[in-house]
Amino acid sequence: MGQANQEDERIARLRELMVLDSAPEPVFDSIVTLASEVCGAPIALVSLVDTERQWFKANVGLPGVNETPRDVAFCSHAIGQDALFEVSDATRDARFRDNPLVTGQPDIRFYAGAPLVLPGGERVGTLCVIDRQPRALTPEQKHVLHALARIATEALLSRRDLIARATAVRSDYEAALADSEARYRAMVEQQAELVSLARPDGELVFANDAYARHFGLTPAQMIGKSLYEFVELRDRADVERLIARVLDGGQAHTGENRMLAADGSERWVAWTNRLQHDAQGKVLLHSVGRDVTDRRRAELALRASQAALARTGRIAGVGGWQLDLLTNTLEWSEQTRLIHEVGPDFVPSLENAVEFYAPQAREQVASVVRKALEDGTPWDLELPLVTARGRDIWVRAQGEVEFDGEVPVRIAGAFQDISERRRLTQALEDKERFVRQVTDALPVRIAYMDRALRFQFVNQAHCDRFGRPREQVQGHTLNELTGRANDAQLLARVQDVLDGTDQHFEYDEVDGAGTRRFEVRLIPDVDGNGQVQGFYSIGIDITQRSATERALRERTAIIENTTDFVVQTDARGQLTYLNPAARVLLGIAADGSIDGLNFRTFNTDETNRNFSEVILPIVHRDGVWAGESTCYDAQRNVVPMSQIVIAHRDDLGQVTRYSAVMRDISVQQRARAQMARQAATLRSVTEAIPASVAVVGRDLRYRFVNPAFERWVDSTRDQIVGSTIAEVVGAQEYERNRSWVERVLAGEPVRFERSYEIRGDASHIAVDYIPLWVEDGSVDGYVAVLQDISHHKLEEVRLLQLAQRDALTGLLNRAGFEQQIEQAVAAGNGSGLALLYVDLDHFKPVNDRYGHPAGDEVLQLFAQRLSALVRSSDVVARLGGDEFAILLVGVREASLARRLADKVIAAAQAPFTVAGHVMRIGASVGLAFGVPAEADWTDLVARADAMLYEAKNAGRGRQAGATG
Repeated sequence: MGQANQEDERIARLRELMVLDSAPEPVFDSIVTLASEVCGAPIALVSLVDTERQWFKANVGLPGVNETPRDVAFCSHAIGQDALFEVSDATRDARFRDNPLVTGQPDIRFYAGAPLVLPGGERVGTLCVIDRQPRALTPEQKHVLHALARIATEALLSRRDLIARATAVRSDYEAALADSEARYRAMVEQQAELVSLARPDGELVFANDAYARHFGLTPAQMIGKSLYEFVELRDRADVERLIARVLDGGQAHTGENRMLAADGSERWVAWTNRLQHDAQGKVLLHSVGRDVTDRRRAELALRASQAALARTGRIAGVGGWQLDLLTNTLEWSEQTRLIHEVGPDFVPSLENAVEFYAPQAREQVASVVRKALEDGTPWDLELPLVTARGRDIWVRAQGEVEFDGEVPVRIAGAFQDISERRRLTQALEDKERFVRQVTDALPVRIAYMDRALRFQFVNQAHCDRFGRPREQVQGHTLNELTGRANDAQLLARVQDVLDGTDQHFEYDEVDGAGTRRFEVRLIPDVDGNGQVQGFYSIGIDITQRSATERALRERTAIIENTTDFVVQTDARGQLTYLNPAARVLLGIAADGSIDGLNFRTFNTDETNRNFSEVILPIVHRDGVWAGESTCYDAQRNVVPMSQIVIAHRDDLGQVTRYSAVMRDISVQQRARAQMARQAATLRSVTEAIPASVAVVGRDLRYRFVNPAFERWVDSTRDQIVGSTIAEVVGAQEYERNRSWVERVLAGEPVRFERSYEIRGDASHIAVDYIPLWVEDGSVDGYVAVLQDISHHKLEEVRLLQLAQRDALTGLLNRAGFEQQIEQAVAAGNGSGLALLYVDLDHFKPVNDRYGHPAGDEVLQLFAQRLSALVRSSDVVARLGGDEFAILLVGVREASLARRLADKVIAAAQAPFTVAGHVMRIGASVGLAFGVPAEADWTDLVARADAMLYEAKNAGRGRQAGATG
């Protein structure tokens, strides 16, 4: 058959449906509503393609539109094939990019249409869904759309048959009044319904052609058979009971049961059974049946689709509702009832539904409903609600009005419990506020400057520097704020960082308070195109550190000039250094060589013996020894010495050299009486220092504590001295430190840190345990020194957060992200890594149209969406500008990363509402999998970046990635 003949045949079958220009009908409205909800599309149509137009039998999302010209209709293409016809982005399709339905209202971007195929193969129209955003259907959505198209086709055929049957019955009735019994019998025998007469026991006395054909027999062959033998065995008892009710009561009854067709297949037939009498007055059973197998299958498919939709709603936590404005009837889905915590017997109404909202939200609900009824504006609100059980929750309520012409007829929408998300959002806001407070509290200057050298961000330290509030600093240059020209050397460094090179230097700053020294880092801000947009500045006041370094140099000078004798040897005892005082003592000239000299040469025999037996074992064990010894001077006179010997170890713990500091104690030995006074002096010092000091004996009882220790344990010295550790600090605290106590009593100096709760404040304490040696070489107890290092710990945390967190989004910055990925590879997890490089599409217009604050809020919202998509073990970072990255750890299948990439793209395409404006952007994603053994983590980054470039070149809004 030629193409023209096929079209004529298709139009003829369409006209036979008697549906064009008919009024709306609930079954078709329900089908398009279900298609819209399942496919997540704002527009759904049952479209019938006529000769010059496409006419809409049912319509969701295009109020007031009943038809469009056929030459611009997408459905004209869809009916050219049996498969689903899908257009992901009409602006990129040569067939549709200039179509007025694409360039103008309704701004079609996405289209998917399933053809309505009649039993003869004629495709008379489509069930289609339309979106104003590019996208694609999932396999599940495609399956449901096909199923709904088949249901729509069955509904069209059923409608046609009902009209034809009504017309035929009326004509037949009129003909029966005029014609003979023979003509009536012929009509019955020739109609499509299954007609029979049977005796009360089921024996057939008449069957029309349709009845006999259904079972592969002739009417004559049916006579005498029992009607029950054609009923499917499982339904036979139910049919017998139904016929018994007809025979007993004399009333007509209807029912549906399964019959065995001629080919052995199972068919559903709907029967109407009533009593009739023959010419002799005998009772006969008159049965009229119609094959409803296709309708039953369609109903089963529809129920399955509805069940699938309900399951999806339960899983996603999304409920549905609709209000019929003509009957004022409100319907809630099961999930909506669960959210409201009402029972199955609860009857919702417009009035009691509004009462669930918190009082302050009710007027807002009423306002958006009034506006929707006036001009069709949909709403999407987040509101507080009190459930039937009295729980306070937050819900997301969405709705839109459906119009018939200009008359609103229905309001429908979705309903979702978002209490958890609201809680997480509030927690995130609190965290961001905390980070801001921490940044402002840091004694570090943090700023961001653009290429015009204007401050775009400053923390409180910078505001204090200029003595101005933040709003008077941001947007200004350093010259404008100080009134002085920049130093030429500083300008050169600024130019270097704008050329893309990190800068790290120190400089002196002079102000009214004097001169302070700062360590400065300038870090370029490079966008996705490699262009430097500005730079970050971090300035740390190192005035105190510089003073400390000067003090170190001064101490070195002190060693050179001290009268104490400082000696260093290698591991064998060969001299490697003598300070000037030691050279004078030993009679070695200032420029004299000490090569080949061993320290034992200058020791007395007693000292050498003590070194071998006592000093060196202790030094090897403890790292240090302090005591008294004797040595020879240049004239071989014995000189008594107070001596400290220190062992220096390499990374493997091996002793590589020794240092000794000695002092001539001849005078001390002549004045031992003064030692008591010195001990008293030492006690006074211990009493005055802020560190907590305690002396504990081997019996674990306190021998001495200073005032700082008394304050620390909140007890007096009289109560502490003589008591055990467990009695003073508690058994739990003693158990916490017992391993360290055992080590120090074994002769090992130990140092550790502890966190304590003291008067409600968390404190970090550095603890030193030093063994007390007695003359026989045994340990008689130990000295405990406790110092509060809380400030230093807090400072470390602040600096770490500052260095590795993005100030805008709270995500890791590039430095923090690179450290995470480098650590993952170093830990041997490289083969299980997946990296997603994400770059936002169409983000620049947001800044251009709404301003950078709005753009910043979009970045923050997008960062929140990314964080919600990943696992706790995954890493999310903002690398700069509108570029993000996600690192997945322990990935065994690449499909996991690809599914996450799809979610990222969907999250970016979902609208952002900022300051009352709805903004739409998108995202492109590049994926890379695994770090080969011969490569490092930068290889993974380079591959992800290349894939991102490929995704953008392919049209954006998509993902690209190598096989993993």
